[in-house]
Amino acid sequence: MANLPNIVFMLGDNVGWGDLSCYGGLVPTPRLDQLAAEGMRFTNFNTEAQCTPTRGALLTGRMPIRTGTFKVPLPGEPGHYGLSPWEYTLADLLSDASYATACFGKWHIGNVAGRIPTDQGFDEWWGISESSDEADYTSHPMYPPEFKRPKIKASVKGQPFEEVDDFNRETRPFMDEKITEKTIDFIRRCAADNKPFFTYVPFTNVHPPMIPHPDFENATQSKKAAPKSIAELDYRAGQILDALDELGLADNTIVVWASDNAAGTLLSEPMGSSGYWRGTFGGGWEGSIRTPAMVRWPGHIPAGVVTDEIIATYDWMPTLAALIGESDRMPTDRPIDGLDMSSFMLGQADTSGRENFVYMGTDGEVISVKWKTMKVHFRYTESTSWIAPYIKPQIPMVCDLISDPHETIDLMQSDLTL
Repeated sequence: MANLPNIVFMLGDNVGWGDLSCYGGLVPTPRLDQLAAEGMRFTNFNTEAQCTPTRGALLTGRMPIRTGTFKVPLPGEPGHYGLSPWEYTLADLLSDASYATACFGKWHIGNVAGRIPTDQGFDEWWGISESSDEADYTSHPMYPPEFKRPKIKASVKGQPFEEVDDFNRETRPFMDEKITEKTIDFIRRCAADNKPFFTYVPFTNVHPPMIPHPDFENATQSKKAAPKSIAELDYRAGQILDALDELGLADNTIVVWASDNAAGTLLSEPMGSSGYWRGTFGGGWEGSIRTPAMVRWPGHIPAGVVTDEIIATYDWMPTLAALIGESDRMPTDRPIDGLDMSSFMLGQADTSGRENFVYMGTDGEVISVKWKTMKVHFRYTESTSWIAPYIKPQIPMVCDLISDPHETIDLMQSDLTL
C-alpha cells in the first residue's frame, strides 16, 4: 500500500492560458515553470464555462450537464445545488482504494449536508463552500444586515461542518496561505503514517475580489492585483512542492496543476491573459476554454514534454485512476465522458485519444464544438456571459484553428472550401 503513488491536485481559479511565464506570461512563475519542465505541459487543456461546472467535471469524470452542475447558482435561488449525494467522485474512488483524502480551499459544488467535501469522499475539508466574490459584495454597506454573511468552514468525514471564521475582505488575502499550510500539514501527517494520500487544493486566486496578500504587494512591477495574485499562486505551489521534496515523497507523487476557467473581465478590465487566443471567460472562443495545465510524476511521465493534444477537465478522473492501477473502480452504472489518457501521459501512446470538446453554456445549451483543429460556433460573445449577450448566427460559424487561431475567419461565409 505504501507503494501507491500519492496525488496532489492544485487548481488555480480563473488563471488564463497566457498568465504563467511558461505560457508566455509577463509575471515570472519560476516554480510552475519548473514543474512543467519536469513533466508534461498541456497547451490544449479545455475547461467548462464556470467554476461549478469545471469542479463537477473534474471530480466525477462526467459532463456537467449530466450531474446538474452546469452553472453557478445565483444567491437566493431555490433548491440545493452541487453534486448529488449519489455521484461517485474521484475522492470516493481514492478513498475506496485506501487513500487518505483531503480538500483544502474553494469547493463551490454544494453547501448543504450531503453535498460538502466530506460527504463526497474526502476525509477532511477546510475552506469556502461558495465563490470568493462573496467576500466582497457581502461587505458592502448596503448589504442587508439580516442576511447571512459567508463563513470559512471545516469538517471531517461523518460529522457536520463547522463555521470556523468569517470570510470577508479582511480574511480574503490570507486564504491561499492558509490553504497551503493545511495542505502541507496533511501531507506531513500522511507521511508519518506511511499512508498514500490524495489532496485536492483548489486555491482562491485569482478570482475577485483580488486583494493581494501583504507579502506580495510588491511582488511585481504592476500596480494591479492580478499579477500579484499570480505571483502568490506560484509561490504557494512551490511551498507544497518543497514539502514533498523535504519528506522524500516527490518521486512517488503525481502532481497536477491546472486552472478551472479562463481569465475573465471585470467592468471591461481584463483580469488576466488568454495569450494569443481570442476571448475571455465564458465566451466560447479558444481563450474562453483553454487554460494552463501540467502534470509531473518523476520516472513515469516523461519530462520536458509540451503537447497540443486535446484534454478535457473530465479526463482527469479516469486517467488518475488508471495511473495508480485502480481503473476497475470507475463506475459502470452511468455514462463517463472522461477518457483514460494514462498511456499518452506515460509516453506509451502518441495521442491523447480525445478528438473533440463540447463547450456548454450555463443554460445547458451548446456554445461551441471543437473537432481536432476545426471549431464550430453556435453562439458567441466577446465578454463574460452575464455582461454581454450571446450572439446566435443563423448559420454556425466554422473556424480553422491552424490557419486562424484568433477565430476571425468564418469559413461558411468565405470563398474558402473545407
